[in-house]
Amino acid sequence: MVSPVAGSIEPSPSASPSPSPTSAPAYAVMVDLLTSPQTFLVSLVGAGGKVLTSMQADQRSSVSSSFGHPITLPYVSTSSTTLYWLDGNTLIRSFRLSDGTQAEPTHLDLGSGEEGAFAVSPDDSQIAVSVLDFNRNPVHVTLYVDSIPAGHYRPIFESDTDYVWPVAWHGGLLVLAHAYGPFQEDVGKAAPGEDNPYSAISYHLVDPATARRVVLMGACTVSGPLSPAGSGCIQGGTIDWAGNTVPWSPNDWGSVSSAAALSPDGQWVAATPPTNPNVMAIYRSNGNVATYIDGPGVRDWAGWLDDQTIVTGSYSDPAWTPQVANVIRGGVVYSVVAAHGFYAARLPTNIV
Repeated sequence: MVSPVAGSIEPSPSASPSPSPTSAPAYAVMVDLLTSPQTFLVSLVGAGGKVLTSMQADQRSSVSSSFGHPITLPYVSTSSTTLYWLDGNTLIRSFRLSDGTQAEPTHLDLGSGEEGAFAVSPDDSQIAVSVLDFNRNPVHVTLYVDSIPAGHYRPIFESDTDYVWPVAWHGGLLVLAHAYGPFQEDVGKAAPGEDNPYSAISYHLVDPATARRVVLMGACTVSGPLSPAGSGCIQGGTIDWAGNTVPWSPNDWGSVSSAAALSPDGQWVAATPPTNPNVMAIYRSNGNVATYIDGPGVRDWAGWLDDQTIVTGSYSDPAWTPQVANVIRGGVVYSVVAAHGFYAARLPTNIV
């Protein structure tokens, strides 16, 4: 264990907090794609490190292309009540947090040689889906919105050059991850560390009825999972939901870290410091390090459960045991997680 700074940590007075709900119990959605080549595990992990439940599902069928390795699209989405995950190529399964009910609420509309990514609205009423057709050259993307259950299919965007897929809903708008391209090789060109669970370099907030862009979060290369306060930037700063960037650190977090996870209140960023890739630093908004915690190092996808608690996992190291750490009040307190994988989402979602 890394020796933490003793005592409570007070936020920097220069930080501008954003409201973040913390009253209801929150769970990290951990996705393990490495233990088995055919299946994956999705687990819910609480603030004390306890695993609430784990579900096994089939990974997507491999899609072949002579132009590169098709990108690995996200497998999960969360609403204010429910976890949704893809089982195989098209089936969507769900787990309702309040009573543990599992269901098969809908499916993705795609065929052979296609891959899909989805995001369910916070109120569970709509699903947005991007379908990447690897049978075509260039790869063709179609974005559609449907009701849950299915029955109101509405295609709203198509392109052979702009590769986007839904990852959240915010303020009634659809949040699209914009990628450098549809192949894994494209991701490496823009963000060598694969800096977030969505393969995004920026986010587009669009009208879910027309795909008209309302906000571009593109003034930096985004890093880490989405937060109620916005996102981290690999250039050493953050970006908010209006597209405004704030510099935090003189270091380029993206050179060594895949985390750069922004806390829900916007007060903290967790990222691996370039001087020591074996730990994770908790940065204040003035760039000073408040404390350090253990980390798997490069590609350490981390996420915040609340304004004090962070969950760290690894996308590339199956031997790394994920952990939950209270890093703010009362110093650092660790809990080991009895599930593998990386932080992919929070349940209930706090992106609303």
